[in-house]
Amino acid sequence: MYIYGIDISHHQGNLIDSISKQKDSLDFVICKATEGITYTDPSFSYNWKTIKEKSLLRGAYHFYRSDDDPIAQANNFLNAISDIETTDIPPIIDFENSGIDASQSIESIQSDLKIFIHEIETKLKCKPILYTDDTIGNKYLNETFFADYPLWIASYNGKETPTLPDAWKEKGAFIWQKSPSYKMDGTTSDFDVYNGSLKDFKEFIKNSYQKE
Repeated sequence: MYIYGIDISHHQGNLIDSISKQKDSLDFVICKATEGITYTDPSFSYNWKTIKEKSLLRGAYHFYRSDDDPIAQANNFLNAISDIETTDIPPIIDFENSGIDASQSIESIQSDLKIFIHEIETKLKCKPILYTDDTIGNKYLNETFFADYPLWIASYNGKETPTLPDAWKEKGAFIWQKSPSYKMDGTTSDFDVYNGSLKDFKEFIKNSYQKE
């Protein structure tokens, strides 16, 4: 059993307005919240509010920049998602090639990323999700520390299962971003798949937040 979702940002315009849970067979929508230390996606506030109004499970992601201060980035993200609820998908850290400064050492990038993750987890009492692909995952997220976090994998391999970074080979991915070219109402977005039922998905969310 699978459930389906998409992820969006201002690049998709007001696509959220035309999405119907029933018509489109979607159960979740993930939207871009922030990037770096100062940027907030122009459509975030509207997308975040509207996803909930449409009774879809919602998630938000931060596009991580390795050359920006991790605490300042965490504050930017936390400010944007200050009204996150324990029924929302845990916060997502988008860690991909275009956000990485190749002049930095792997060790320093890993060290700062750990600071960012720890800040999010501590403040929200919730394990964040890591988004990446297998190439970046194998290069930078090759420690057991990172594999302790759920993975949203970008893998457009056209196969029955995604290509995973080595650290998640046994654990598997939480969400699979299966395609970057999903068309809805003439607008292209990413297509995401969760391997399980809606009940399983909601149970995962519930268990991600620490009990007070």
